[in-house]
Amino acid sequence: MRDLVEPQRENAGGRDPRETLEPMLDDLVRGLGYDKAVVLVYDEPSASLRGLFGWNVTDDQARRLAVGVAGSDNPLVVALRTGAPQRVEPGDGVTLDANTGATLADMGIGGFVAAPLRSASGRSDGPRAVVLLSRKGGVGDVDLERLVPFARQASAALTREQDVQVLRRASESHAVEKEWLWWMVNSVADPVLVTDAQNDILHLNRRAEHLFRSSDEESAGKRRAVWMNNFLFTAALSAWNLDTASRATNREVTLVDPVEGTELIYEVITMPALNHRIGERGVVSVLKDVTDIRHMTEELARSAERIQTADLQIRAERDRLDLVLRSVPNPIIVVDNDNQIITLNAAAQHLFSPTRDSGRHDQIAFANDARFTSFLSQLRLEPSTTKRGEVMLTDPETEEHLEMEVTAADVPGPHGSIVATVSAMQDVGRLRELERRRLEQVLFDTEKLAATGRLAASIAHEINNPLEAVQNSLYLLSRAVPEGSPQRSFLDIATRETQRMSRILRQMLGFYRPTTSMGPTDVNALVLEAETLVAKRLREHAVRIEKELLPTLPLIHASADQLKQVLLNLFLNAAEAMPTGGRLIVATQTGGGEMDASSPDLVRIDVRDTGAGMSEETIARIFEPFFSTKMEKGTGLGLWVSHGVVQAHGGTLKVRSRPGQGTTFTITLPVAGPPVDAEQ
Repeated sequence: MRDLVEPQRENAGGRDPRETLEPMLDDLVRGLGYDKAVVLVYDEPSASLRGLFGWNVTDDQARRLAVGVAGSDNPLVVALRTGAPQRVEPGDGVTLDANTGATLADMGIGGFVAAPLRSASGRSDGPRAVVLLSRKGGVGDVDLERLVPFARQASAALTREQDVQVLRRASESHAVEKEWLWWMVNSVADPVLVTDAQNDILHLNRRAEHLFRSSDEESAGKRRAVWMNNFLFTAALSAWNLDTASRATNREVTLVDPVEGTELIYEVITMPALNHRIGERGVVSVLKDVTDIRHMTEELARSAERIQTADLQIRAERDRLDLVLRSVPNPIIVVDNDNQIITLNAAAQHLFSPTRDSGRHDQIAFANDARFTSFLSQLRLEPSTTKRGEVMLTDPETEEHLEMEVTAADVPGPHGSIVATVSAMQDVGRLRELERRRLEQVLFDTEKLAATGRLAASIAHEINNPLEAVQNSLYLLSRAVPEGSPQRSFLDIATRETQRMSRILRQMLGFYRPTTSMGPTDVNALVLEAETLVAKRLREHAVRIEKELLPTLPLIHASADQLKQVLLNLFLNAAEAMPTGGRLIVATQTGGGEMDASSPDLVRIDVRDTGAGMSEETIARIFEPFFSTKMEKGTGLGLWVSHGVVQAHGGTLKVRSRPGQGTTFTITLPVAGPPVDAEQ
């Protein structure tokens, strides 16, 4: 009621109660002959009656009139409290408070009648007011009777006006609340809709309209998609309502985008709702778009499955690789770009892994690691992806020196950069020693065979000359003896036997000249192979080999195995000639001696050492069989056989030497190979 006390400010409903009471008060005052009147209303916050306006009284005078209600016996308060009009005349013993009396006196009011205005329906929240009426001739009991109909009429009018104002305020408040509710629901990015008990859609926001509403002007495809969405959502709600066992409120439904036609997955949050005004039940549903989340979840699940499968494959591959590495007897080591060991097999652990006993074993392992790291750093400077080299390591247990041939291969990463290096090592020292011993044995067997053949050839040659004389004598004698002579048969026997002896001698000569398999041969490659086989022996004698090989040296027609035996024999003889160390120089070129130095049809091999050299007497017998300067250590057949092999190829083997100035063996071979009828 506070807004009724302030006439300058309109109520929330819009009309001032003064507009309702003024016409009625004007009719009452004029009809009953009252001179002055004041309307007072109850102000609940201050618990007092306060003047609102008056008739023949200024508004300022009326507003100065205020009477407290609590514990007051003021006639104005009594009329308001009891609902019965009260009459006050001067001198009748009714006492007014000083403020009321002074204010009434200022207005020129003496006696008066106070008529209450209360709600006709008895509502406690209805309008409550008092009308104070005064005339010059005074007031009597008749005035009280006359004011009862007015009070009822005014109270009814105020009640109606109050009801109108309450309805108007409620309507406006409802409209404001509805407006805010509309904006609130449509500001949500998710579809929100309300369905009734039959799962029919009653209300929905704009986002939901995109999925569930369409007009006739839109395309048939969109209308079909909207119809499908309504059907799917209604079916989902029906299924959820039947699923009474599950109390989950978060469900999922698959809909169709009416514009794009793509699949949309929504998580539906449903809550039951009750309209208290009409008593109808329904469901409020909020749809959360989880399409991307579901797709991402499915993709993550597939990725996790792929990762798990790849992890199993990687583990199986790693196990197989570990099994292979453990099974390989040769050392294999994998290092990163900083030469830090990533993995190594058992054979490599034997060489590089210390046992932490701080003994000799660990010292050798650390030395091997340092030597291999330095070697690998130099090897990585080569441009090729697969690199080869040799490094000398030591067996930590036996302290045996190991000649290890290392094959290193770079491991590229996914972007092409090198991430690791795999090195496989092979102990070539033992292989070379075995090959050297095999060739020495072959050479020794060849020397013995050649010696036997030479001896047989010498014997055959010596016997062949007198045998030829015997055959000639028998031929002459057979011409002198007639055919029918008894001695003729003995001559025939002697002739046949001498012919048989001749055939036996020719077979012996053939045994001395065995046939060999010849083909295109690279002399430079033979030199390198022979060097590899005798490398350990040369290091033991502190001999350094130097090669001066002609890159454009042509291939020759020869037996590679026999020439390799010749070179091996010359290299070993040179090492024996330099017991305290020295240099072994091997050179290849085209041409032969001084007269044909530039001939392209000949290939020349020079094997020169810096040893003690030989005297002229030794040089004169150097190619004789069974001649040796090694005393009991040599057979004396090596150079003799080598000389025979070179001659069998149509070439020459010469020697130049002086005491204290080293020795040079020169091999000259024809490129085309030996003549067909050449002596072997």
